[in-house]
Amino acid sequence: MHPDKDAIQQLARKYMDGVASDEEIKLLHDWYDHVNPGEMEAIFTDSSETQFGADTWQRLQQQISAEKPLRVKMLLLRRWWAAAVVLLLAGGLWAVRIHNNRRESPMVAANKPLHDVKAPSVNHAVLTLAGGRQILLDSAGNGLVASQTGMNIMKNDSGSIVYVADGSQHDIQYNTLTIPAGSKPLSVALSDGSRVWLNAASSLTFPTTFSGKERKVLINGEGYFEVATNPQAPFVVARPDKGLQVQVLGTAFNVNAYDGEPDIRVTLISGAVKVSRGPSQSAVTVTMAPGQQVRFSPTNMEVLKEVDMDVVMAWKDGLFVFEGTDIQVMMRQAERWYNITVKYPHGAPAEHFTGSLSREASLSQFLKILDYSGVTANIDGKTVFINP
Repeated sequence: MHPDKDAIQQLARKYMDGVASDEEIKLLHDWYDHVNPGEMEAIFTDSSETQFGADTWQRLQQQISAEKPLRVKMLLLRRWWAAAVVLLLAGGLWAVRIHNNRRESPMVAANKPLHDVKAPSVNHAVLTLAGGRQILLDSAGNGLVASQTGMNIMKNDSGSIVYVADGSQHDIQYNTLTIPAGSKPLSVALSDGSRVWLNAASSLTFPTTFSGKERKVLINGEGYFEVATNPQAPFVVARPDKGLQVQVLGTAFNVNAYDGEPDIRVTLISGAVKVSRGPSQSAVTVTMAPGQQVRFSPTNMEVLKEVDMDVVMAWKDGLFVFEGTDIQVMMRQAERWYNITVKYPHGAPAEHFTGSLSREASLSQFLKILDYSGVTANIDGKTVFINP
């Protein structure tokens, strides 16, 4: 007899807290392997009748999948689209809505890649100092990494980089932190106490110390900023070649300014920011409130008053999260994370995808969702060929 919902919730919490007995772990694994779609939906659904929500379910999957072979389950969630197919597999949940007239059929055979690509297990960050010297941070030990005039650059136990003034006189020098494609994110604590997390395929150029009327850094790619408050010196994030300038006093926000994307996106988590587009003499400026997002291209600027923060911050939380996302947008994220090239020999399919998956998943696991939509994905070395 299978345990009821309350019992499963209790087992799951003990399991994730590391206090479940061997017998309880076996019972939970057996339930996971044999549960029917109705029971699974009831436990997955976050409603007033249960405290077991989607976040807990996701963490449970991640822990179980680390101990057991890859599993794929399918179910229809009535709370989502009627045509949505949900796949539960190692480390996450995928869902796809079919937007064309493809045949409705059982799960098609999984793509059989010639090779697979593992998720990044370490960061391959490179710190370029003033003068051009480069430091490979993954091979640098903890503690002092480098010294520049008046500044010590430290690597702490978590691998983050911290700039610490040594109290001596110093000149302003510029460093660049680069996180290549196929690398885990990395954070840096700047000399003013502000912290920046950089996503894969991103770089940040910044002064070793700030002086004057503003604290200005340059970004290419994606970064999450927690800015130390200083009313006398606003913090400015710029991408001059794209006309981007974000000005804040002290706040938290995310900037997505990758090459190859149709627009730049600035999302405000807390505080207030001013976002400007174009040359300073004729710049278009908007002031954002928490929860809003500004999107702009060379010809347009748009303010979204409500955005899904889970989607925006997924990369920092170790997840892929998509909400009705176009396949090309989804695969560009895969390109940056797995350091691959995606090609569409016959044009890009029209499918859109909704769901989440751990960034610990391999490339073939990431591509599982394409199977059901009828889209084929073939991995050949570091190239993925997508066909409708």
